[in-house]
Amino acid sequence: MAVPSLTPTTPTSVDGARRLSQELSDVTDSIEAEKVLRKIDWRIIPLLQFLYMLTFLDRVNIGNARLWNLESDLQMTGYDYNIIVLVFYVPYILLELPSNYFFNRVEPRKFIGVIIMGWGLSVTFAGFSTSFVGLLVARIFIGIFEAGMFPGCIYLISGWYRRHELLTRMAFFFVANDIAGTISGLLGAGLGSLDGVRGYSGWRWIFFIEGTATCLAATLAWLFVPPFPDRSTFLTPSEKQWLLKRLKADNKGMSHEKMTVKSVVDALKDWKILTSGVLYLAVCTTAYSISVFQPTILRTFGWGELKSNLLSAPPRLASGIVSVLLGIWSDKIQRRGVFCLGGFFLSILGLLLIAFLKGSLRYIGVYFAAIGIYIVQPLCIAWCANQVTSSNKRGTITAFAGTLGQLGGIISALVFPLKDGPQYLPGIMTCIAFQIAGIIAAINMWAICAYENRQREAGKRDYLRELPREERDKLGEKHPDFRYTL
Repeated sequence: MAVPSLTPTTPTSVDGARRLSQELSDVTDSIEAEKVLRKIDWRIIPLLQFLYMLTFLDRVNIGNARLWNLESDLQMTGYDYNIIVLVFYVPYILLELPSNYFFNRVEPRKFIGVIIMGWGLSVTFAGFSTSFVGLLVARIFIGIFEAGMFPGCIYLISGWYRRHELLTRMAFFFVANDIAGTISGLLGAGLGSLDGVRGYSGWRWIFFIEGTATCLAATLAWLFVPPFPDRSTFLTPSEKQWLLKRLKADNKGMSHEKMTVKSVVDALKDWKILTSGVLYLAVCTTAYSISVFQPTILRTFGWGELKSNLLSAPPRLASGIVSVLLGIWSDKIQRRGVFCLGGFFLSILGLLLIAFLKGSLRYIGVYFAAIGIYIVQPLCIAWCANQVTSSNKRGTITAFAGTLGQLGGIISALVFPLKDGPQYLPGIMTCIAFQIAGIIAAINMWAICAYENRQREAGKRDYLRELPREERDKLGEKHPDFRYTL
């Protein structure tokens, strides 16, 4: 049996409209639908994954730089390093929510291209710092420019896929963190070994080379980052209409509108959005602790700088593989809560092993802590995005969750001072406490959404069908046909 054609047709007449209708029917063929989805996947995910990898790499390279004379060259003492780590998050937190407001109004390729160039230059010039204050200023500018990257990418991805296709894509996207965590240690070891070349310390070479690579990547963003589906140019007219139709069918009352201050304020009153912030805060407190302080913790095992850098890579590689596999499984069975809770509990187990085991056996705990928390990171964002229908709320969720998540970065920067080594009990227990808060938030999300689904199955929300059509179209996730993801 021949595979239906997807030749683009523009309906300029009744016959044209009929031809387009036939093409839309053809696209619903499972083989052709799969081809269109793969086309979208390859156009969006690898590029955004690569660009976000640079974000994370440039954010956490401070941990590797520390091992190559950073503190001694800049005469840093006491909490100076912790302050350098912390200050990045201040502008990041302040600008993350406003950034999606502008992302909603500017072409994604232009927005992302400009901010990548901005932080790439900031990282490069950080390598020329001659004092603690100079490095501090550079880190502030990195935070300013990076603030729009995470919420913008998640907002864009969530606009292209149905609710139970989303986690798989987000898991692949978040693998960028694991790739960055894996190669960060390798890059730290390789670039740091240039210590003394042309009179520059190893930490300077880390900033020089990684910052320059990021500037070059800004060109890719400007040229190739796609727009939202309704303005896409790489899909044929029939493919685009099929995509928009299936997205609307997946979200009753789905709407695509410009974000306004009022819409953001209204969205922040929604308990689901507030819960997304708590969940991501719980995740990021541990995730950033692992990313930034893992080389320092590994050094307490009695390993040298090079070995600590190199052995920070395998746990991140393992966590990336597991998070993608569980993302695919979660989308297949359309469940989120059980995986979210499982990830939190596994990470807590790993942190306890790091806290109470001795010697290199603690390395086992690093694996468990990393795998567990990086399971939850894409999952909690996808889960919360699944519970809303409007583009305004999705944009607010990604930005608000990211904003609170960066508070976790500030917390991690403060609770791992060198004086607490080698066990770092205060920092580890802080991470565990936040993960317990995340478990409570996940149970709350699961229980309330399950209750509401039962009410709709029993017809308790059918009275909303009697509303005028204009009001029904504005119900969003309150529509009686909408079901929350559990």
